[in-house]
Amino acid sequence: MPLAPIIVFAYNRPDHLRKTLTWLGQNELADQSVVYIFCDGAKPNATEEQKQKVLNARKVAKELAIVPTFKEVHIIEREENLGLGTSVITGVTDVITKYGRVIVLEDDLETSPYFLSYMNQCLDHYDARKSVFSISGLSRPHPERFYPNDYPYDVYVSLTHHPTGWATWADRWKQVDWEIRDFATVMNNHQMIQAFRRAEHCQYDELERVHNNKMNLWAAKFAFAHFVNHAVSICPIVSYINHIGWDVEGTNATGGANQWAFDRLADNANIRFLDVLYEDSRIINSWYSFSINQPRSWWGKLKNWYGRKFLHRDEYALKGQVYSE
Repeated sequence: MPLAPIIVFAYNRPDHLRKTLTWLGQNELADQSVVYIFCDGAKPNATEEQKQKVLNARKVAKELAIVPTFKEVHIIEREENLGLGTSVITGVTDVITKYGRVIVLEDDLETSPYFLSYMNQCLDHYDARKSVFSISGLSRPHPERFYPNDYPYDVYVSLTHHPTGWATWADRWKQVDWEIRDFATVMNNHQMIQAFRRAEHCQYDELERVHNNKMNLWAAKFAFAHFVNHAVSICPIVSYINHIGWDVEGTNATGGANQWAFDRLADNANIRFLDVLYEDSRIINSWYSFSINQPRSWWGKLKNWYGRKFLHRDEYALKGQVYSE
């Protein structure tokens, strides 16, 4: 299969964009890959300083486009500010309609040199598995803390979409209802709410904001498409992505630097694939505990402290569980 094209969404962070494109260019398959850089326009009420940042980001894209790093580079400059949600939906739709598959990044992501190899291998391997709606390059720091030591694969099944370095196919993308019309049914059914929350606890709250305030949180909508279509995402045990955008310039993500502090990224692309798509209850529970918005119990805190102090490991007592042990 041909390599998937890469989309990078940029806005007003030239320094972040330069790092993202530089890391991406160091990937094994970069010189064989086509890249589309979508540059959003300035907001109508933007200050001169803010407008200059938008222009500077475009300059970075153009500077790096002429360096012979990628097979092709296409730069799309938006005249107006579409916002991330509309920019992602329209940009992905345009490119995926032409190529049938796509790899998507935002302008604040460090990639492992093996990221493109991993993503393309997964796109090929799971193409025929129509219940797989997306591939994610992101995992959590300290995989030894979250994933079982006896787990025999390099990827696992997640019940939801993870929007930080991801990929999908045209036939899955076409199934997304961006109006989330079925969400009204879920809101009135407690069992459905609980079922959706078990994928990742906070995503239901995001969808409520989308529904009530008409916010265009594209990732929450894509996650909902996974839910209503009984679909899953394939994720790595060791992350191929590090999110560097936890700063004041982040449009949609700030304040997560401590929680997402990576000491290493995946250093190979020899993937042991999971072919029977099952939910490992231990992994589902650890993700749920990671995302649930509640403090750990005093017993959980004590257990974690004891493990670090005397057993030289982090027990990582769960805050909440989907499956009982």
